Amino acid sequence: MPKREKSKRLQVVITEAQDSLLTKTAYQLSNPERLVSKSEVVRLGIEMLNRAVEEGRLDPELLKALDEH
Repeated sequence: MPKREKSKRLQVVITEAQDSLLTKTAYQLSNPERLVSKSEVVRLGIEMLNRAVEEGRLDPELLKALDEH
C-alpha cells in the first residue's frame, strides 16, 4: 500500500467573488462520474501557478491581482 503524503491545513480569507470563481471552476471541472471540490481546485491552482512561475510564463496581469487584495 502506498505511503500517504503528509498534508497541511491552510486557512485563508477570500472574497465572495473569489469563492464564486472557485465554485464555478469546480462545477466546470466536474462531471456526472466525478465531482470536483473547491479544495481540489485550489490544489490544482497551486500546481498550475508554480509551473507557470518555474517556466517563466506567468501572466504579468495576474501579479497585479496581488496588489488589489
